[in-house]
Amino acid sequence: MPESPDRRKRLLEYEAPSLDPFVRADSTTDCSVYWCGVREFPVNSYERIWFLEFLARLARHLKQTQKLREQNFLQNKFLLPDLIELFVKRSEEYVPIIGMTLIPGTEPIKIPDADQMRKEAQKDIDAKRSLNPTRWMPDYAHLFLDPDTTAQRADFFGHGGMLGLYLKPDSRQIEPLPELPRIFTSHPAFSPAMLKQHQMSLAFQDPWLTQSKEVFGEPFKDSASFDGLPFILPLLTSASLLDATADERKRWFELFDGYWIESKPDKGLLLVLKAPDFDLELVELLDQMRLDGYTFRSIL
Repeated sequence: MPESPDRRKRLLEYEAPSLDPFVRADSTTDCSVYWCGVREFPVNSYERIWFLEFLARLARHLKQTQKLREQNFLQNKFLLPDLIELFVKRSEEYVPIIGMTLIPGTEPIKIPDADQMRKEAQKDIDAKRSLNPTRWMPDYAHLFLDPDTTAQRADFFGHGGMLGLYLKPDSRQIEPLPELPRIFTSHPAFSPAMLKQHQMSLAFQDPWLTQSKEVFGEPFKDSASFDGLPFILPLLTSASLLDATADERKRWFELFDGYWIESKPDKGLLLVLKAPDFDLELVELLDQMRLDGYTFRSIL
């Protein structure tokens, strides 16, 4: 039976769901890997507004559908020159603690001695290159213990140095603080900040911190600083993701169910989800953003 003209027209008009502005890495089928390119870091204001809205909606979606919680981090190398003043100003509020990161498959940075630094610096001078002392700095990152991830992104996102994890709910049975008697809360020395400090102390004891060292800490185990590091995380790039085996990625997902990073090597945002079939959920998020007037603007 010949195909009707109306049916043929409907087939021709069909468009597959669009992941735009994201591109999926089709070669990786055990998880979902997406990339959204930017022209440069710092990102332009249009891109920044769009990314902030997208990450806020993604976090809400993952919390509602999988009960995942979010943690934000800021790479230490990106504090200078633009963020250091704001970082210091916000430190009392966000309560940062410092840990280590590493691109999977690479070795930790070893700080050269003074003589080697002078030789390398002279090479830069002779080649008329600008000096870059951060190349000798270990890849430290700051975890914000404060749970206000939206405010943290508003302050620091867009410079190329933020990353975030989506973690399973805290499995600990934590008893809430009893209601304090008025005699305590009315005392001049009492501050509501004390209650927040208690929450921060609990966050510092979260089991995922220790687990991160079990999953990603092998390259640092011979370091004198290993025991004192509260956490160790991967700095994922598209190359490290695609070069890893499915078993290696499965091991990573023992720690987190989702991960995003401002990736300078990839000139964009990388988004990785444990679920291998996240496309339709992402399409729904992106379609709703378009309906709400959020359009990604970038000139690559």
